[in-house]
Amino acid sequence: MIELKMVHINEYELSDCQRSQIQSLLKDSFPGYFEDRIFFKQMSRERILAYSDGLLIGHLGLEYRAIKIGDQLASIFGIIDLCVKEEYRRQGVATELLRTVEGKAVANDINFCLLFADEHKLYQNSGYTLLKNDCTWFGIEECKSIGLIKERLTDCMMAKRISGEIPWDETHTVDLLGHLF
Repeated sequence: MIELKMVHINEYELSDCQRSQIQSLLKDSFPGYFEDRIFFKQMSRERILAYSDGLLIGHLGLEYRAIKIGDQLASIFGIIDLCVKEEYRRQGVATELLRTVEGKAVANDINFCLLFADEHKLYQNSGYTLLKNDCTWFGIEECKSIGLIKERLTDCMMAKRISGEIPWDETHTVDLLGHLF
């Protein structure tokens, strides 16, 4: 396992150097999505940066918000744009980033960690469940608001229960009370 230093930093506190490093990592990990900014839909509340020997090798954005599952409010940490520098992949960096978020969620009594991903294996191996729910969210495309979207998500929404007993099954409509991250 690589020795990692995890840095928690608010979005607005990022230095120009950190922004540049994040943008490079995002561009390499998600070609075509991060050409001139370090966020896809909206800025994160916080970033968790994974460094090895002073080099940024992993990253995730962290959203904190309430969502509605059926008729109950739940607190979530939304995990955004998790990525690892290619030569450091499959060495536990992404798993450690997830553990870091989950530890923070436990310490703050957050109900769920929630993410949207096309690739599921890493997350399923870390205890996340692929969910199939009718969802509502505020649409943002190309930095423009496009309105309220209602759609059944069947292949990308994943969650891990951290605390509480709020039920979550396929019969519940999920309102993200904001944008899809």
